[in-house]
Amino acid sequence: MGQVITLVSLSVIFGAMLSGFATFRLTGMRLMPHFISLILAFLLTLASLIIPNSIVFYLAVIFQILSALTICPTICNILKTQFQNTGIYSAHLALMGMLLVLAIGNALGIR
Repeated sequence: MGQVITLVSLSVIFGAMLSGFATFRLTGMRLMPHFISLILAFLLTLASLIIPNSIVFYLAVIFQILSALTICPTICNILKTQFQNTGIYSAHLALMGMLLVLAIGNALGIR
């Protein structure tokens, strides 16, 4: 069951990287910390599926949680000033919400 949640997390991260590309292009470098943590979460989650190492697994979970948390301050600040662009950010925010729940499921799941 743990690997299934990890695989779903990997697909959500990949989808978030694709939906986040448009967001990143619109906002510029303000989202750089978020996308660095998102890319690291993707690489570590992929590595945790290949390498049966608990350190790599928990690093992947930490970066999944960090990816979801690093979007909040930047996006909330952007939405205060550019409310008309909310539709562009909604897909990425939805995926980040799902990723946070999946990361908690990964952390609580049996490895």
